[in-house]
Amino acid sequence: MIDVPPEPLPIQEQVIEQRLLDCGLEPGEFTVRYEDYLQSIEIVISSNAGAAPESFACIKEAAGYEIVTFEDAKMSAAYMDYASELARPELTTMYENRLKEIGLWEGFPDRADFGSLEEYAGALEAHADIEPGSALRVAGDGILFDPPNVSSDYVNFVERYSNLLAVVAYASTRDRLSFGIIGNEKIAE
Repeated sequence: MIDVPPEPLPIQEQVIEQRLLDCGLEPGEFTVRYEDYLQSIEIVISSNAGAAPESFACIKEAAGYEIVTFEDAKMSAAYMDYASELARPELTTMYENRLKEIGLWEGFPDRADFGSLEEYAGALEAHADIEPGSALRVAGDGILFDPPNVSSDYVNFVERYSNLLAVVAYASTRDRLSFGIIGNEKIAE
């Protein structure tokens, strides 16, 4: 039986792979491959690749807009924090513009004016013209979107809560709040 060499990587993957090697990652300790289910190239970096927080800037530049995954959970969380901080100014401006567009910029609640996260969450709801305590709840140090059960009228649901989601998106980006959404199992099919 003749061993057939593996097919060479497509050019974009080759370029990314070389850039990652230039970042100091160990050969054979990461993969660069297009994944159909992601509709993107995924870069998977093993724990033995030699990546460190000091190499995040180089890895981010090498990866561009492709998906970077670390097998080590702590390294993955640190990289996500790094990438989030890079995107934060742009996202803050985007959400600010959205709030101006829908008339919710003026009088936006300031986190420092509230003694607790619960009070702040209530102020965010009130700012979006939602009854405080009806759609947001606090869990630990984060805010969860947890609206009451809704009917199958999805259009009214979206209409009712879209402004609140814009308000919370801005607040969570600006104030570095953790924000989560309780799944759509509450929306009747």
